[in-house]
Amino acid sequence: MIRILTCITQQHDLRLVALSAVICALGSFAVTTMMAQAEVTKAPHTARWIGAAAVVFGSSVWALHFVAMLAFAPAEGIAYEIDLTASSIAVAVAGTWVALLLWHLFRRPAAVALAGTVLGLAIAGMHYLGVSAMRSSGFIAFDPAFVVASLGVGIGLAALALARARDLLSLRRRIEVTTWLALAICGLHFTGMAATTVAPMLRLSEEGHLLGSTSLALAVGLVSLAILLACLIAILFQQHLSQRAVRELNRMRLLANLTHEVLLIHRDCEIVEVNDAGVRLFGEPVEDLVGRNILGLFAESEGPTLARRARCPVDDLRPEEFIMRAAGGVLVPVELSCSAIEFGGRPATAVALRDLTDRKRDEARIRHLALHDALTDLPNRYLLEQRLAHALDAAAQDGSGVAVVYLDLDRFKPVNDLHGHAVGDALLVQVAKRMLGELRPTDTLARVGGDEFVAVLAGTRAPEHAAEISDRLVGGLVRPFAIEGQCVEIGASAGVALYPGDGGTAETLLRAADTALYRVKDDGRGAVRFFEASMDTQLQARRQMEYELGLAIARDELRLFYQPIVNGATGEIETFEALIRWQHPERGFVSPAEFIPLAEQSGLIAQIGAWVIDTACAAAASWPRPWRVSVNVSPQQFRQSDVPAIVVRALARHGLVAARLVIEITESVFIQDATKAVEVLTRLRGLGVRLALDDFGTGYSSLSYLQQFRFDKIKIDQSFVRKIEQSADTLTIVRAIANLGHNLGLQVTVEGVETAEQLAILRQLGCDQMQGYLFAKPAPKLPASELEQARLRALFAGAAARVA
Repeated sequence: MIRILTCITQQHDLRLVALSAVICALGSFAVTTMMAQAEVTKAPHTARWIGAAAVVFGSSVWALHFVAMLAFAPAEGIAYEIDLTASSIAVAVAGTWVALLLWHLFRRPAAVALAGTVLGLAIAGMHYLGVSAMRSSGFIAFDPAFVVASLGVGIGLAALALARARDLLSLRRRIEVTTWLALAICGLHFTGMAATTVAPMLRLSEEGHLLGSTSLALAVGLVSLAILLACLIAILFQQHLSQRAVRELNRMRLLANLTHEVLLIHRDCEIVEVNDAGVRLFGEPVEDLVGRNILGLFAESEGPTLARRARCPVDDLRPEEFIMRAAGGVLVPVELSCSAIEFGGRPATAVALRDLTDRKRDEARIRHLALHDALTDLPNRYLLEQRLAHALDAAAQDGSGVAVVYLDLDRFKPVNDLHGHAVGDALLVQVAKRMLGELRPTDTLARVGGDEFVAVLAGTRAPEHAAEISDRLVGGLVRPFAIEGQCVEIGASAGVALYPGDGGTAETLLRAADTALYRVKDDGRGAVRFFEASMDTQLQARRQMEYELGLAIARDELRLFYQPIVNGATGEIETFEALIRWQHPERGFVSPAEFIPLAEQSGLIAQIGAWVIDTACAAAASWPRPWRVSVNVSPQQFRQSDVPAIVVRALARHGLVAARLVIEITESVFIQDATKAVEVLTRLRGLGVRLALDDFGTGYSSLSYLQQFRFDKIKIDQSFVRKIEQSADTLTIVRAIANLGHNLGLQVTVEGVETAEQLAILRQLGCDQMQGYLFAKPAPKLPASELEQARLRALFAGAAARVA
């Protein structure tokens, strides 16, 4: 080491030594900058940068060597052979190119060591070829020990420089590598010069292709200038690229921050970038997140899945759901997707994390809505069947029972009609809460219709237990409800089916409970009824009849029979009442008392009623005399269909005068909505149709209806006529009704006249019209022959004589 220092300080011009060091440092810095660009540039530009770096580095080594040779004290009388001098720079450039290629292509330690060895040998080859190119008046000798030492210094420091040549985009790392390269060049050169001895001999001949000191200085100056220019260009270009990279990074960050997804970039699981959404999700600043292991952001349970993904190529990975630890340790479901990218000039992995919290909540809400009633939040029919099936499976295993209670609210529709649907909805919510209070947590209450509920009583081992709970459910709904400051009273009916006695599946049990509920409704509502096998038979028969009734019009099975209504004084026929019959292909004629209630309950009454009006008008239009035809309109038909419109179409279709049509209604038409009833009746009167109030005297408010609307006539129910001979009170009532009608200017008609005695009494009371079996039974053809007319006149003549 002392010999080397002595060589530098005593045998060299220190000013030129300093200049050579500056040239070496500039060249080395230019090379590291070009190496950095080679790292981030794609082929074929990488090869160009490596080639440029090799030329600059080889030139730097050459320039340092020959500037230092000019500074060598024995330089007087020294010249340089041109061929070897040129070869020395070629060796430096070629060797550097090979070393840099090995460094760029192979990053394993052995390859880096080999690249450092090649680079050190290239520096040494250039040095010793340059020394060999010396031609002087003295004899040049080499100390083998220092030659070997120079090789060791050059190779060792070159290998160290290449080993540290990672992340060269960092200025600090580039300065470090520049230092090692400069030391490798300078160390080898000056150690090699310390190994060199020039012994005086004869004066140097000027013959041959020799390069003098002046020429050498000019050549070194040009090469040095080229190195400086290359260094300046490399620095400026690197600055431009760095600024562009910064702009691109800022633009990428801006775009990343605009998205609601969390974007992370990691390299070997170490986070190098994160957007604002990630900062919000994890509740930590960017500085704390960068540098952390990305695996630490996930829940511990996700470890095996993440390890599996780590073994797969990034491009083969598909989005998957994971659980992450967000701010405060909250576990958040996310969808993770990955892509391979270049970030900062090096390969990295971009990770997109989509927060699934809202989606999971929405999915849970959708599942809940799909399984629950939107108004009461009770299970719907689908969830009911699932829970019932589960309860049946459990009962089959432990030998217990299950009870199914089918409930229907009584008087719910009047609440809706009177108070509006908002009150009706509020009532349903309170009904659900009240019934839930009577059930156990293991039971299920579901809403399966507008005002229909089903309770599943799991683990019910005795019918008495099911009866007790069912009674509590029905009894609890009898108590008044307070809704929007109003007192609302309803009731409930319930049908109960038991497993396994009444059925083994959810479907059969629900059907059995529904059948029992139908029986309660038929018996008057407000009670609890258990299923019986006979109920199912009756219900099936009823449903079969309902189905066949729906086809009766299309199959032409309905018939109209006509019964005459005669003048109360003369017996002349004035009107025929149209009475419907159903001629069933198997049962024969079915009574209206049997199928009309069924038609009203099933909603078929509107269709059947329209058929009756149309058929009656068609028949009346074909009669030989202008008798009136009277048609009964059911209360349900009156509410479910537009009766005035039906009448208009029938009259127009068959050319019947409106005054020949009589519409008979009962006072039940007024019960639910008297205002609407009066409106419809007014429209009918406007058409010219006559209106009759049927079954007068059997209701509790007949007189009030006469006050609300003026009818053309009233019909006294046959129940009064049957007792008129035996009961003085009945006679008084009939006389009062007749007098009332006459005083109001109404026509009075009596029904059910069957005896001559009844006829005589009714004539004495002054009834305007009479109807009954005494005159004629209902028949498909009109009983209006001359013989029949004579019989009726004789009948009335006899009655007049009996009264006289």
